[in-house]
Amino acid sequence: MTVPRFNLICLAILTALTGCATYTHNTGAFRNSLAYGNYGDALQSLSSARKGPNRLLFLLENGLVAHTRGHYRRSNAYFEQAERLADRLFTRSLTREVAALITNDAVRSYRGEEFELVFIHYYRALNYWYLGLPEDALVECRKANLKLAHYAAAAEFDAIYRNDAFIHYMTGLFYEATGELNDAYISYQDAEKAYRTYAETFGLQPPPALRNDLRRVAGALDYVDGVQVRLASAGRPHLRSDGELVLFSEIGFVPRKVQEELSLPLFEDDIKKARKQGVKTLSKRIARAYHTPYNRHQKIEYWLRVALPAYQEIPPRTRGIRLSASGRTGRAVPAQDLAAIARITFQDKQPVILARTVARSLAKYLATEKIKKKNKVLGFLANLFTFFTEAADTRSWVSLPHAVHIGRLRLPPGVHDLTVQTLDVRGNVIEQKVFPEVRIRPGARTFLNHRTYR
Repeated sequence: MTVPRFNLICLAILTALTGCATYTHNTGAFRNSLAYGNYGDALQSLSSARKGPNRLLFLLENGLVAHTRGHYRRSNAYFEQAERLADRLFTRSLTREVAALITNDAVRSYRGEEFELVFIHYYRALNYWYLGLPEDALVECRKANLKLAHYAAAAEFDAIYRNDAFIHYMTGLFYEATGELNDAYISYQDAEKAYRTYAETFGLQPPPALRNDLRRVAGALDYVDGVQVRLASAGRPHLRSDGELVLFSEIGFVPRKVQEELSLPLFEDDIKKARKQGVKTLSKRIARAYHTPYNRHQKIEYWLRVALPAYQEIPPRTRGIRLSASGRTGRAVPAQDLAAIARITFQDKQPVILARTVARSLAKYLATEKIKKKNKVLGFLANLFTFFTEAADTRSWVSLPHAVHIGRLRLPPGVHDLTVQTLDVRGNVIEQKVFPEVRIRPGARTFLNHRTYR
């Protein structure tokens, strides 16, 4: 290894050990600042992530904060940079990959979880809609599921999360609102199909209104048993005098990643096999043995310490959302469960992460033993290096919501004050927000989103 390459790796190691630790340490304060509306303090706590391996997170968090504050153009600028960076990160950095082999995964540039990258398009779609650019909003909706399919196809594991039902549903609502009924029908169908998978995998049932949406649009298009008998002209299917308010309520915080430590036994013949078969082959077998333990009557040569990420869920107090305006009331229903998606999709990846982590720890152990034989002092230092650099990658987009509910309310045309109440498990109001002067047009939809951190 050349000196310049070695220096770069050392620099990457130092960056990872300080930058990642600083970022993950500050996420608790960051969330607290958001919950109390202290956006300046929240963003200040992320300033160290502006450059380096945490830059994607810096862009994502800033994009969401800008959206929450109503700075939609600024939000889209951050999210556009995040999207481009995430695409570039599919091409790996050799220096950081080599450094990751001798330290931990945090030395890599953070690339984002699949559900995180999909939610870029949710916020960009809303930004464009609020800016009066519905066509651009629809482009974002379409991109979301195309990206998800691309990520699933390139995954090192069998991905369960291949289709986002909520994004399909949102797309259908947008299409119908713009009079594109044929496209709305297709999106509603895709949403219904995807929600069937959600029910089986994530335990989330489709919003009850989805079936009515599908039937209404099918009727407007003269679909009979899925066959179109007359091509409808562009137009809205419900030409009533009332308009409709659609509210996306984002609740709580997505689960956070924390570190878990495991001790895995290395037996005498494991060491021999590592030298003959290679570290990668043995690490996969050790990882499989962890999930399916078996008895072995051999002397344990060494306990291999590995650090793995795990999701820690803190359920929000909010259990329901009630909306009311001009004497009319409605309840929001669950439409997206990011907590379940994060937890279950991580289970898909866990064997790959465990095998990679075991391979790294095993390689460190073998290298340390080799150094010990030549020089005990250097061996001791190598052991210290191994201990202090074994850490899980606990980075994530921490300001995302735990779940999203959809509330819908038909209202007469005009200007209304909308009251949104968050309810606890007993139906008590724990938070209330008023959206003043919401304009409702006859036969049209008005979209809003709302965030509660409780």
